[in-house]
Amino acid sequence: MKSSIIRRIIGTVGLFIVLVFLVFLSWKLSSQTGAQSNHLSIRIADQMIDWLDRYFDLDRGDMFWKVTFNQLLRKAAHFIEYALIGTVMCIMLNIAFNRVVPAAVISVLLSPLFGIIDEYHQRFSAMRTPRILDIYIDTAGVLTGVLLVTLLFGIVHYIKKLKRRIWELEQRNK
Repeated sequence: MKSSIIRRIIGTVGLFIVLVFLVFLSWKLSSQTGAQSNHLSIRIADQMIDWLDRYFDLDRGDMFWKVTFNQLLRKAAHFIEYALIGTVMCIMLNIAFNRVVPAAVISVLLSPLFGIIDEYHQRFSAMRTPRILDIYIDTAGVLTGVLLVTLLFGIVHYIKKLKRRIWELEQRNK
């Protein structure tokens, strides 16, 4: 019993550290100027386009590959970043409290707040503009991450419950 509590505490603290790191990283990226942020995403987009070009014949002159792909990549980064934040928070709360639904509800309520604060923070970064669309994308990422974790923990909880019930029936029939 005591080792189980210690494992839960260690797991919760470890995930809290990961969560703080993800939020700090998000904050740090939002602190970049618009030019710095765009330069970073263009570099990543170019690397991805180079990789895709090895397998598909891409027309690099096409406006999609020059502009649109970078914008899609930036929005995908928002989604993935907040899916990770929502996932880590939900797992952390599931481990801490061993309650699936409250962990999901708290995660869905708190995680988007990071996105709102992050967008507000961008107001103070040169050449950056907060966008409501980014908050929607962040929230969709959180919902996706939390939903996947909740389904996973719900299934695991259900399997444990079934195993316990089978064990009880076997004990009764002995």
